[in-house]
Amino acid sequence: MGWDREKPAAEHHRVPAGLVTVFEFLNTCDLRTFGGREPDDELARWLGVCEPAQYELAVALRRTLRAMARANRTGELDPDVAAELDQVGAALPLRARSGGDGTLGLGAVDDGVAGTLANLLAGVVVASADGSWARMKECAAPDCRWIFYDHAKPRNGRWCSTAGCGNRMKTRAYRNRASIS
Repeated sequence: MGWDREKPAAEHHRVPAGLVTVFEFLNTCDLRTFGGREPDDELARWLGVCEPAQYELAVALRRTLRAMARANRTGELDPDVAAELDQVGAALPLRARSGGDGTLGLGAVDDGVAGTLANLLAGVVVASADGSWARMKECAAPDCRWIFYDHAKPRNGRWCSTAGCGNRMKTRAYRNRASIS
């Protein structure tokens, strides 16, 4: 069964419901360049009309969350990323909210773009607490870097697609080894 291009990417990657919006936000920066493709940034369109300061805040949030998704794969988080996330988080206030069924959640204090960004951050906080955030990873292929949800039981997924990026990277490694010998 191949990839159904009519199916949304989050559905194709089987992203849990609580992380679908985060997945879509992180992939508004499509860095895939294989096949001569140009990188694409859909953030402005995804956010809609917003002020330059809000756009810069969104870029900073996306950059830090993408770096954290990379760290989920590599195990190495740059301390500067953590500091930047602290700064972005301070600009996106959250509050505890009742789920109505005795559960607690997090929600934005503000509306608009700031509220959208705060709710994205809240989704990551909740996913971090339940362990699902650790499965959001950046593809190890340098010409891809797509954010994907790792369904591997041992949580060791490296590529967004084993048949695509994984096969391409393994073939490159084989050719490099063969040319050296």
